[in-house]
Amino acid sequence: MTVAVIDVTTEELLRSREVLLQRLRLTPEELRERVRSEVATSEERDALQRLDEISFLLGE
Repeated sequence: MTVAVIDVTTEELLRSREVLLQRLRLTPEELRERVRSEVATSEERDALQRLDEISFLLGE
């Protein structure tokens, strides 16, 4: 089995997070609350998962 390795810089991760939040027009806290309250759209749930992945990769 072959595993694909994707190289990203810290700057790319930070920019990706910024773009994602701008597109949703939500703060990370607002997004988490929407998911917690079960009123989030599938796009918002996917976005939160991506934000968590970015945070992990940034070591936050």
